[in-house]
Order: sequence, then structure tokens, then C-alpha cells
Amino acid sequence: MFLAVACVGLWLTWAVFQAETTAERQRFEAVAREAVDRVSSRIEQQLGVLAATQAFFEAAGGIAKHNEFRTFVLGLELTGQLRGLQGVGFAQLVRTGAEAPVNEALSVHFGREAAVWPKTTAEDWRTPIVMLEPQDPRNARAIGYDMFSEPLRRAAMSRAMETGKPHASAPVELVQETGTEKQAGFLVYSPFRGTQPRVLGDEPGGLPDGFIYAPVRAGDLILASLTHPLELPVEVEVTDTGADSSAQPVLFRSDGFVKLSEKDFQSMTGEITVAGRDWLVRVRQPDAKNGIAAHWRSLLICTFSLLFAAALAVSIRNQSRAVEARRELETMSQQVIAEKDLMLQEMKHRIKNSIARILAIARQTASSSPSLESFSSSFASRLQAMANAQDLLTRSRWQRAGLNELLEQELEQVFGEALQREKLCGPPVVLNEKAAHALSLVFHELATNALKYARVGDDGASLTVDWTLEAAPKGKLLQLVWTEKSAQAVEPGTAKGFGTRLIDASIRGELGGKIEREFTGHGLVVRMTVPLQA
Repeated sequence: MFLAVACVGLWLTWAVFQAETTAERQRFEAVAREAVDRVSSRIEQQLGVLAATQAFFEAAGGIAKHNEFRTFVLGLELTGQLRGLQGVGFAQLVRTGAEAPVNEALSVHFGREAAVWPKTTAEDWRTPIVMLEPQDPRNARAIGYDMFSEPLRRAAMSRAMETGKPHASAPVELVQETGTEKQAGFLVYSPFRGTQPRVLGDEPGGLPDGFIYAPVRAGDLILASLTHPLELPVEVEVTDTGADSSAQPVLFRSDGFVKLSEKDFQSMTGEITVAGRDWLVRVRQPDAKNGIAAHWRSLLICTFSLLFAAALAVSIRNQSRAVEARRELETMSQQVIAEKDLMLQEMKHRIKNSIARILAIARQTASSSPSLESFSSSFASRLQAMANAQDLLTRSRWQRAGLNELLEQELEQVFGEALQREKLCGPPVVLNEKAAHALSLVFHELATNALKYARVGDDGASLTVDWTLEAAPKGKLLQLVWTEKSAQAVEPGTAKGFGTRLIDASIRGELGGKIEREFTGHGLVVRMTVPLQA
């Protein structure tokens, strides 16, 4: 029953654990998808700024004026909802060597000496930044920078001219990066053609007037996506997987992303397209299965199942013990009843034997007493010896006793002064309580029968008891020979009385020994073999 309940509890625990694990995985996947969607949505918002600027230029009928452009950009409030976007600008497309008008316009507009930089380039075209708002110190550093001179930026602008759509660059370091905490960035270019596109004589088609563009700090953009409106409990890494970025440069990596080992996190990967470039977003979260809090339900079920199984097992065990105790009590009661019956039978038999011994003692005493006074004195002394021997035998039943002492006491109780102690011969033997009790009954019965039938104690009758000790595999063996000789012929009995059955039960049943009887015509020879234990 314990195993059945425990197995059911463990099965329920496993089922709940699997359900918790699945739910935790689904919850993480939902959070990871939200993280990817947030990054994608924020980028879409920032690309919307480029679309709005494109529409503004088209509404102005060409390249907007500086003051109008500044007013437009300030109205966008880029520092609020569009964190990461450094601003919106315009890079004019000019042929290399024709930078003088641009330099003059920059100096006039910004009220300081400004020029296209770097001064030299190997390219045929240049795209200096002529407008960039808002004009903070970081963006002021970028005025006049020829973005076409840098390969990654040039590749993005070339792709934008080919498709006529906005196109993002590979990860670069923005010109605005001046401090120690630099971030990877990228730029998005949207080609702008005025209402009258210029046509160069040897060109296959028209070229744009320039590029409306937006510089973006990737770290600020992605971090803002993950923390607003609520912070997501995930670690994120974003890499650029564009065709010209075989090394997959990292755009952003959160602080705890690398700290998670392979065994400690669950992960999911998402892909987003940013103005023609593919980004790979890896999302990680500490694996909840390593924590107790995530699986408290399964732990609770497991604990209660094991406790219930243990309580049930204890209850069943207690009931089994109670049933066993009742059975033992019934067995003991039956044994007590049987022992009580045996004791009553023994008491009745002993009383009869005692009366027989008393009569025999009286008969022997009367036949050998010349007067009534002599009979009374001798008879009283024999009865007193019988009482003393009975008292010694009673005390020896609960202690270790010597075989010779026990034998003398029992025989003296029966034969009194007629006992010939010199005919009791054997080595010292110490009997335990069980053997002493059993042998005392045997000696008592044999002595009584010897007195009754062999007339031991009368003239011409004798009793000899010899014993030896022999080694045995377990302890020792007591070999005892009881020899009766009567002055008259003795006929063997035809039926077994209670005394004979009691002797057999004591030697064979209680002591596990052997007993043999032999009638010689003038008496009985009894041979007993009894194993002795410590």
C-alpha cells in the first residue's frame, strides 16, 4: 500500500512538474517574443521619423531650409519617445572637387568656419552632412562629415540609391561618440530627389540630391525597448547578420547575457529586418527549473504524498502489530491454560504419590519398629526429611543446581534414611533451570515407582544411579543409567500411567533427549541421554 500511494504521489508530482515546466517555458517564450516585438516596434517608430522628414522635404518642393528643418525636427521631440535616435539630418550628394559651395554654405549657416571632412577621398562622390538636428554638441561634431568616404556607410547609401528605399548600414561607431561609454550604432539612409532631378551627361539615370538620414545608438534604442513601459526580466544580444557582415558584429549585449552558463538559462532566437538589414535577437532568461520557487506546487504535492504514504504505512504496521499481538496473546493464553491443566494433573499425581510414599514409609517404619514409640519417632523424622527435601527442591527450580545435589534431595524425599548415597556416582554436572526442573520430576517419578514396585528401601533391594558426560557438536551430552534391583521378581506394567508419560514428555519433549527402559526380572534399568546447554 505504501508503494502504491508513493507511486501515485510521484506520478502526480512528475505531471505537475512537467506542467509547471511547460508553463514556465511558454511564459518565457511570450516574454521573449515581446522583447523582439518591442525592439522591432521602436525601430519602426524611428523609421517613421525618416518617412515624415521625407514628406516634409517633398512638401517644401526640395531641400528644406535650415531654419524650417530645425523647427520641424524640434517638433518631433526626439529626446522623449525616440530614445536612441540621435537626430535627423540631410547629407548632400556632391561630386568630389566641387565642395567649395558646400563649405561656404556651412560657414554661413552655422556662423563658424566649417568645411567638408575628411579633406581628401578616393571616391568620385561625397555626401557631407549639411543639416543635423537637434544641434547639440554631439551632433555639431558631425557637421561636414563625408559619410561616403567610409565603406560601411557608403555601402548602405549605394543600396538605398539602387532600391530607392531606406536602407540601414552595418554596425559602425557614430561620429557623435566622444565619451568613454561608446556604443555601436547604425545609420538609416533614405534617398531624396527634388521635383527636378538632375541628370548628368554620362550617367545612366538621375542621382538623388542627397540622403535624409538618421544616426542611431543601438544600445540606447534596445535598452529603452526592454525597459519601457515595463522592464522585461530577460537578457538580450542583438547581432547584425547582413551579407557584408560575415563576423556578425554585436549591436547590443546586456550585462547578464554572457554570465548565464549553458545549464542556467533558457533561450529563444528571433529575427527582425531593419531597413533592408537582418538582425538576430537572442533572448535568455535564468532557467526557473533550477529554483524551488518555480516548482513549489510539485514540491508540495511530493511532500504531502510521501507524508501520506508514510502515515498510511505506519497505520498499517500498527494494525498488523496489534493483530499479531492479539494472536500472541491468544497463543500465550492457550499455553497458560495447557500449563495450568498440566500443573493440576501433576499436583493430583504428586498428592497421590505423596500419599503412597507416606503409606510406604509407614509400612516400612512399622515393620522395623519394635514399639509404638519407636514407630512414631522414626515415622515423624522421615516425614520431616521428606518436607525438607521438598523445600530444597522448590527453591532449586529457580536457580542452577548440581545434578548430584538434586538427585540426593529427590531420593532422600522418597527413601529418607534408607538412601544409599555411595551408589550415586558421576562427575559434577551443573543444570540450568529448565533441565533441573525436568530432571527433578523424572527422578521423583522414578524414585516413587522404585519405592512402590521394586520395594527399594526394604532389605535386599537397592538403587544405583551412574552418569557420565560426553562431548557433542553443541555443548555436552549427559548419559545417566538408573538401575533398580528388587529382592523379589517384578512384573513389567502393561499400560503407561501418568508418571511414565510425564517422564517421556520431560526427557524427549522438554529436553530433546532419549530414554530407554529395560526390565531384568528383578528390577528396571533406565538409560537416559540428555543434551546439556549453558
